[in-house]
Amino acid sequence: MVSYVEKSANLVKEPETQIKQSMNLAASWYIAMQSVELDKKPIAIELFGRALVAWRDKDRKAVIMERFCSHVGASLAIGEVVDGCIQCPFHHWRYDSSGVCVHIPKVATPHTDHIPSTARQKTYVTEERYGYIWVWYGTATPLFELPGFDAAESNKHKYMPYRFSFQTETSVRRAIENGFDHHHFVSVHGLPVIDQIEMTLLDEKDAEFSELILAKEAWIGSKLDARIKNFIGVGAIAKFLGLNVETISARIDAWPSGVLSTIKFNKQQKMKLFVSVTPISENQTILQYLIMINKTGNLWLNLLSYIVFGWQNKASALEDTKIFDTMSADTGKAFIKSDQPVLKFRQFYQSWVNKAQ
Repeated sequence: MVSYVEKSANLVKEPETQIKQSMNLAASWYIAMQSVELDKKPIAIELFGRALVAWRDKDRKAVIMERFCSHVGASLAIGEVVDGCIQCPFHHWRYDSSGVCVHIPKVATPHTDHIPSTARQKTYVTEERYGYIWVWYGTATPLFELPGFDAAESNKHKYMPYRFSFQTETSVRRAIENGFDHHHFVSVHGLPVIDQIEMTLLDEKDAEFSELILAKEAWIGSKLDARIKNFIGVGAIAKFLGLNVETISARIDAWPSGVLSTIKFNKQQKMKLFVSVTPISENQTILQYLIMINKTGNLWLNLLSYIVFGWQNKASALEDTKIFDTMSADTGKAFIKSDQPVLKFRQFYQSWVNKAQ
């Protein structure tokens, strides 16, 4: 005779603290995937060093939860959505969008009407905006709202979106701090400047003028200004588009897991570069790029701007990725004065790592 046992076994899992320490992730919003990647069927994803499943409930809201069923560990990613719940492919236990098991079929005896309290899946807070599914990491409830990016929502009619991504072997912090490394714009990307790039760290009062709608405590910013000396790199692109570029400036508004660069030529805005990340596992990160290129009012010039600015940014991102893929995991120990913006970002980022529970 076999007795009916409801108590769950203690499965051996990698400690949450071990994953947290190895990935060193800030409490923040991260991109799980593009919205178009998630349709009616559940799909397996890896995020935060965890095996997860993504699916849509009856209201088409994106749900992200632990992948393996709390019963005996079957993958929910090969299950199906039934009556707005995800159904395990093995014994057909169903979980709602909050991760609670709401149904166990009565197909064997002895059976019970009681659903074990342990029959639940960990879920993450999600939002779907700008063509991405976002996930909050670090605390049970978000510590700040997802940054508002009007260029991809209420003002999107003024822009042309150009979207791409690269997977790289680096950390989230290393990827995001790159926006504050003004030296590499010259050394890696060949920005043809006269004299030097002027880089200014912004303070809290400047947050009010941020291009992002973002809580002050979750914001850090800087400003880049430079004079262009000849038509190569960005200058060549500008000349190709019929512009006489003498100056370039970039306003950088960042949060712990992303950065927005508003780029101007001769004080006229040309594009907004929105970058965030998908943290897969330790030193496995997908860089997600959304470039909103200003429309010009001329169809042919719009087409040229889209192709050239899109290509130039993609090529620059690929140059960075090649370096990221071969870098040491060590964060360095020899710094100079021009590294101050990067070091300031590192302090800011670590303050949000410390908030993650």
